Amino acid sequence: MSEGDPGPVDAGGGGSFWTSFPAILTASAVFLGAIVSAVVALRDDDGGGGSTAAATTIAPPPGSEHFVQVTRPSGRVYFEGDTMFVKASQPSQPMLVLAEGEEPLHDVGLSARAERVSGATDYGVGFVCRYANAGNYYLLSVLSGGRYQIVRYRKGKPVSLTGGFRTSDAIDDGANDIGARCVGHDPVILTLRAGGRDVATVRDHDAGIEAGNVGIRVGTSESVVTCSITNFELRSL
Repeated sequence: MSEGDPGPVDAGGGGSFWTSFPAILTASAVFLGAIVSAVVALRDDDGGGGSTAAATTIAPPPGSEHFVQVTRPSGRVYFEGDTMFVKASQPSQPMLVLAEGEEPLHDVGLSARAERVSGATDYGVGFVCRYANAGNYYLLSVLSGGRYQIVRYRKGKPVSLTGGFRTSDAIDDGANDIGARCVGHDPVILTLRAGGRDVATVRDHDAGIEAGNVGIRVGTSESVVTCSITNFELRSL
């Protein structure tokens, strides 16, 4: 089992860690217009992956002034040099880290290199876009076993826009260069990239979410998993 979505979403990839999530993405530079940089910080908000009780925020380490370290019951975010590590500490409780911006984001592109560092081998890491609140956002994720899925959450209910879990030979079990695009409205067009090519593009015609925050979500249902995130980029499209 892997981290994430309830059983009804799983139309084609049973036994993954997304099947038991009850209700992931950090941010570096936000580019407005033709890529104008603005410093953003990670928000101390669990976003539906676990309790926000006893959350703490720690000053960023030297060299990581664009980020903050966060510790929550569901996991933590920490840094070594230019590398961010996201650790999901509780099975089936994904660690979701959100960027903090002044205004909701509309059309965006995201990219990063995500790599499993330690822990469970059945895991997933994904981008969140148009995060309005813990129950309303899009998730574009890659998972172990070469799987991927794009999900819309509305009022806490997940709907797989890919019709369940799919597989692609562009997705590796260890490290992946992943990307996502969230553009438009009626429909919202969502594209997931891995290994330098598009692996899925879906259209949400059902009153799609117009704007919101972005983030990274990491999790597993097995035990604990830690992923590293490097070369994160957020672009306004």
